[in-house]
Amino acid sequence: MRFVRENPGFSVLWAINFASSMVGWSMGIVLSVHIYRLTGSALWTAVFAATPALAGLVFGHVAGTVADRWNPLRVVQLTLASRVVVLLGLFVVAEAPFKLALLVFLQAVIQQIYRPAEQVLIADLVSADNLPQANGLNSFASNATRLVAPALGGFIMVLVGFSGTALGLTVFMTCSAILSLTLGRWYRPKPPRDDNEGSDGTAPSGMQPVGTYLKLLRRNPRVRGLVLLQILDAVKEGPLTALFPVLMLGVVGATASEMGLASSAFAVSAVLAGPLMGTVIKRAGYHLPVIAGAAVAQSLIVVLVIWPSFPMALIVFFLSGLPFTVSWVGSQTWLLLTAPLAMRGRVIGTSGAIYSGVLLTTMLGSGALADIVGVQWVIGAAAAVAVLGLIPVHLLLRSGVSSMDAGAVPQTQN
Repeated sequence: MRFVRENPGFSVLWAINFASSMVGWSMGIVLSVHIYRLTGSALWTAVFAATPALAGLVFGHVAGTVADRWNPLRVVQLTLASRVVVLLGLFVVAEAPFKLALLVFLQAVIQQIYRPAEQVLIADLVSADNLPQANGLNSFASNATRLVAPALGGFIMVLVGFSGTALGLTVFMTCSAILSLTLGRWYRPKPPRDDNEGSDGTAPSGMQPVGTYLKLLRRNPRVRGLVLLQILDAVKEGPLTALFPVLMLGVVGATASEMGLASSAFAVSAVLAGPLMGTVIKRAGYHLPVIAGAAVAQSLIVVLVIWPSFPMALIVFFLSGLPFTVSWVGSQTWLLLTAPLAMRGRVIGTSGAIYSGVLLTTMLGSGALADIVGVQWVIGAAAAVAVLGLIPVHLLLRSGVSSMDAGAVPQTQN
């Protein structure tokens, strides 16, 4: 509560994110059910599921550039208002699959533009020391709504149908957009930034301009390590997401409700990570929580495919939620702090595009491979690669950044 009182601007943004996350998780389950009922096609359902990854791949870098070049507060406000329009459009074209697909893709593009701007805005509203706690609370909002919103969306859809649910969520999203208009009370536009400027607002003498994302990758081993960590997660997450129903229903023999329960178990422990992030980073720094959390979460997936069962799935997803979230939020925060101020949006956006590209590739490739070598081998091999890949990630993060590296910033805790 003290953090909330001392950071009123972030508190308003957190409430906005909580509301928009509630809408996003609810609409996700409602759309998937509606599309399958409307078309009876697994292909259409898969197309809708892959839309966010495709939007991230195509527009991730553009979204980061927008966040860097434009006022992030205005970008956040504009994207929230755009989501209201798209949700209203879903109500209007509820019975037209192709038009629904176009609107869902548009909504995914809007979300891609929103995310880097939101991250930059959070970093502007709170100090660097408070950023882990702020991002942790943001993660808490996402995982808390993940527990409630899908069930709530399904319940509302049963009562009022898809069109009624879309209209209700539009009203809810409108409240979030209106609330964003109050953020100007606490946010003041920053002066133009140099691509070389560190998080303390200075540029060490002798430093060469970074200029582009690729130059930053070449010159900063920490950024390379954090981006590689994201890629490894996409290598694991693609097969797991694509083949999870096959693993649970076909291999384990679980029911649909048991599959949903196992998936929700992840969010139960992930919720706990949010309030703990600030304390974890202050006591252990970034390096250990990022590496150890990823190692535990990826290894548990290997355990699941070796001994597949419903009780094991419950245990694995419950135990992996906390370490994975600590690692993911910690790595995203560390990446944000390591990037030069003028490149924060591009670093977050372009890294997200790389993640989406790998995720999309592994999702599509895992389906074909599973028919040849089996579901367990594909998921297990991907998770094993993600675990072994943590060795070079650890070495890159440990190497640090010298004071003469382009884009270097004062060292955070290691």
